[in-house]
Amino acid sequence: MTAVTGTTLGPALAPARRPSRSRSRRSLVGYLLVAPALILALVFFVVPMVMLVAMSFSHWPLLGQVTPAGFDNYVHAFGDAAFWQSLGFSLLFTLVAVPAGMVVSYSAAVMVRGEGRFVSFVRTTFFLPVVIGFTAAAYMANVMLIQGTGIINVLLRATGLTNGQTAWFTHPTTAFWAIVVLTVWKSMGVAMILLMAGMQAVPDEVFDAAKVDGAGWWRREASIVFPLVRRQFALCLLLAVSGSILVFDQFYVLTKGGPSGATTTTVMYTYEQSFVRYNLGYGAALSLILTVIILILALIQLRALRATGTEDER
Repeated sequence: MTAVTGTTLGPALAPARRPSRSRSRRSLVGYLLVAPALILALVFFVVPMVMLVAMSFSHWPLLGQVTPAGFDNYVHAFGDAAFWQSLGFSLLFTLVAVPAGMVVSYSAAVMVRGEGRFVSFVRTTFFLPVVIGFTAAAYMANVMLIQGTGIINVLLRATGLTNGQTAWFTHPTTAFWAIVVLTVWKSMGVAMILLMAGMQAVPDEVFDAAKVDGAGWWRREASIVFPLVRRQFALCLLLAVSGSILVFDQFYVLTKGGPSGATTTTVMYTYEQSFVRYNLGYGAALSLILTVIILILALIQLRALRATGTEDER
């Protein structure tokens, strides 16, 4: 009886112990398919990040001998008043530009989520600034806001709001608000498309049921549309916060950080330390500090999104 049992179970269990050739082949094909992406990530992200960390712990001049610095660069950064001033300005810009951009993007998504030739034209018009580089947009804004002859000053003079002689980028306040408007106009298209896609995915039956229950337009937007596009909204918010803290092009072109460093962003200050004063080690330390700050803010936003999602499921 024992021999028969062994003979019966032995061949049945043997194939389960050996890996399937087809499974191994599929795994090999999968690794080959993701290999280019892994190589690109290794070459353009992992290796530069390792080099950045190594640079941050050394005195690394552009020309000259590299010497170990320990934590000197980080100690210097935490005592650098100019760095903290630039970080505060970047956070202030984020607190103003991000909410304004999200309101404008959501409003634009509501306008263009329908169908029709005119809607498609408006949608294209809203998205068109995205394809323009920030540097090109900044130079365009500089021409439009030239004191006396810029089209914006001409229109303001024609309407009697100003005398048309406003020098927008010579005063911190006017420069700040001009660049906020430029940034919102330039970047609203991406968030608009993401939010619009989420809105178009809401079933029509849900709106019909809400109308039958007597819900008005505002109630449908607040109670149906916005909760259903919450994840797209969170993604747009995450991208907007990271992009605003890393703002560089428009301030570099339009104000050069002036006047008197009042509009210097953190990335501008890091650029100055690295490529103007040639202190690459200190610039690397500032870059890593900024990276950690952005990661912390991203984790806070993701945690808040997860907590909100859990409450909605309950």
